[in-house]
Amino acid sequence: MILFMGFLTIFSVLGLIVGVIFLLVKKTRSKGKILTPIAFVLAVIGFWYMGSPVHNEQSDDNNQETSSSLTDTASVDVNEDEVEEDLNLDDTINHKVDWSANKDNVKFRIDQVSIVKQDLESGDQGMIGVHFIIDNKSNKDISTYPTQGTLLTNTREQIKASVHSDNFDGDIMSGAKTEGFVLFPVQKLSKPEDINSVRVKWDFWPDKNTSEELKELDAQLSF
Repeated sequence: MILFMGFLTIFSVLGLIVGVIFLLVKKTRSKGKILTPIAFVLAVIGFWYMGSPVHNEQSDDNNQETSSSLTDTASVDVNEDEVEEDLNLDDTINHKVDWSANKDNVKFRIDQVSIVKQDLESGDQGMIGVHFIIDNKSNKDISTYPTQGTLLTNTREQIKASVHSDNFDGDIMSGAKTEGFVLFPVQKLSKPEDINSVRVKWDFWPDKNTSEELKELDAQLSF
């Protein structure tokens, strides 16, 4: 049992560290809000169990395993500092923009474009985040898909939206207002300042029950 709790404690600390890192990065912040408190509770339980007087009287072999676990945890703490330092070196620029369009009594707005210079696991060198606000003032339920849209940069890179974008689009009921970020991974990016304009296109159906009224929205954004 004590061996199991030792491993649980280690994984809880790892989960806590990953949760903190997720909180620092905007695109994974929602996951971090879930992971961090769960990992914290499990870590507290694990340390309480391992430090109770009954378990301190275990054999020397068990004490050695516990010491090894604590050593591994200390190593993880060092790695956390290194990761946070790397994140602080990443460049981010947030541009305020003012684009809007009113289609069939549905108002679409884009009020922010964020450029992030960060090496991603996919091999891409950065990310563009476009913040949408959709206000359905019509008397019909609509369908629209910015998270399946396409973006073109002034550096002539055409990009499909990432599946890791916020979940805010699709079928939107009459009277509903929703907003979120659509993420576009940039394959080549030396610095955020290299991108000073983007063009974004996505689909819109004024009536979700009628597929024949497809419209395409096209936003030209300069900053």
